[in-house]
Amino acid sequence: MLYSTQDKLMIVGGSDFSEELFYDVYDKESPIIAADGGANFLADQSISPDLIIGDLDSVSEQKIQNLETQKIIRISNQNTTDLEKVLFNTQSPLTLGIGFLGSRIDHELAALSALAKFPHKKIILVGEKDIILLAPPSFSLSSFEGMRVSLYPLGSVKVQSSGLKWSTEGLTMNPTDLIGTSNEAVGKIIHLAPDKPKLLLILPNSLLNDAILQLELAPSW
Repeated sequence: MLYSTQDKLMIVGGSDFSEELFYDVYDKESPIIAADGGANFLADQSISPDLIIGDLDSVSEQKIQNLETQKIIRISNQNTTDLEKVLFNTQSPLTLGIGFLGSRIDHELAALSALAKFPHKKIILVGEKDIILLAPPSFSLSSFEGMRVSLYPLGSVKVQSSGLKWSTEGLTMNPTDLIGTSNEAVGKIIHLAPDKPKLLLILPNSLLNDAILQLELAPSW
């Protein structure tokens, strides 16, 4: 089973998030998929997802009892997270994930790991304060003086960059030696060019719309 769409896809997970954040991101014209417990939130909002995918251990049976059975995809494999189950079984030009950041740290780390496991997919995870994406081979974004730009390597990676207060030129970043959190923008544009799909880019969530546009335009791994 592969759910394919030419539109932007939204995945809703089961971690805590506010209704305000959801409706800031939600586009009723785009497809929406619940990753396991995310179905509970959607049911409370009277939103019927295109699919529910996961091991379904966090879903309230009462809340999904009126959903067509063909829209419920149970995958019992415990070697993958519910987010990974959705990513394995969907195809879209860009995916937004909400309900994967800011709750349990183990779940959040698993979600960040998933970004690196699917480098060919363009994915943005959205939280109350941050958005996180795997930096593509070349990525530019409009910026302003002092804008927070955090870089976190998931492995050894070299990053050409411009527009940052602390340059990464000539440096090899890795999670146990040199990271790039709490960097800042200088000027009107930042540019990043990692040599491997190992670099997380963490930005204020106020930049979501710009990040979506630029990630759509960026080359894929």
